[in-house]
Amino acid sequence: MKLSCFVLAATHGMAGSAIVFQLRGSNVHNSWKDAGAMQPTVVAKTLSKVESEWRSQALQFVECNAEPNHRNCEATAGTFQKSCGTVVNAVVAASSGDRETVREYMAVVCDEPQLKGWKHGRCQIFAQAILDTMTANSYENREHLYVTGLCSHFWQNISNTESALVAQEHQLQDKQIETAKRAHEAAAADAARKRVREAAEARRKAAEARIQEAKKRGAAEAARREAEKKKKAAKPPMALKAAAELKALKKAAAQKKLRERAEAARKAAEAQAAEAEVKLKEAEKQTQEMRQKVFEVRAAKAVIRGAQPAKASSEIRTPPHAKTASPVIQNALNKPKIAAANATQTLPKKTFVTNKQPR
Repeated sequence: MKLSCFVLAATHGMAGSAIVFQLRGSNVHNSWKDAGAMQPTVVAKTLSKVESEWRSQALQFVECNAEPNHRNCEATAGTFQKSCGTVVNAVVAASSGDRETVREYMAVVCDEPQLKGWKHGRCQIFAQAILDTMTANSYENREHLYVTGLCSHFWQNISNTESALVAQEHQLQDKQIETAKRAHEAAAADAARKRVREAAEARRKAAEARIQEAKKRGAAEAARREAEKKKKAAKPPMALKAAAELKALKKAAAQKKLRERAEAARKAAEAQAAEAEVKLKEAEKQTQEMRQKVFEVRAAKAVIRGAQPAKASSEIRTPPHAKTASPVIQNALNKPKIAAANATQTLPKKTFVTNKQPR
């Protein structure tokens, strides 16, 4: 089958790129021998730009749907549908609807250097989608090819692929963030352990310094005591005797002062005892007056009832509560006396110190 040169300019999206297909050859089996005449390199370069725009549109669609309150994302899909339909129609028209011609030509285009990596795989998927939609009937392919369904299926494939890639990228980013976080935490932990070690080392050195300082002070104190001991040993006998007599005089003065304090305490105790005795007599006097009043009241009541008057107050026996109260008062009187006696007993014995001066 003879094919004439067919050139199609396909405008899509914002890029306004042109896809040029030149299919030349004597039949479908040897039509790809002259690759230079078909210019697959130019077609591959243009298709590379188209695939980049399709991927960008798919990413926008995925990100739009990922938003919590996303807007209408179908506008992006509509742009892709228009561009995809234009490219598919160009391929089918250039091949006159022949399925094998499309297979061989797309295989050559997809192997071009401009379509490497993910673009090579995307080109093969796109070519297979076209072949899956085409039939063996060239006329049906030219006139009734279901381009909308083809592009919809291809769009779903692209969007799913990009969605998975985005998810992988997010997982990779999360993993990198987690790795960086763990590295930061590990570095912080190492820094904290280093600070703890440094603090412990500083405390150890400070403790050693204090120990050395204490040893120095102890040695200095021992040297001082030894020097005093030697100094005392070097004193003459007369000086030692004078120091002993001075110490005895100080002791006698202290004992005299102690006796004076004891005597003052004894006198204060006797004064307290005398005062308590006066208070006791006053209390007994008040008690006797109270008894006399009670007797008079009882006598008056007896006269009113016509009974015999009771005995005089002098003959009234002391009630039990008066007897029980007397020891308490006596105890109060005895306390100052006991205190004075104890103070007298604790007085140190008199010591007589001679004021003789050493010769």
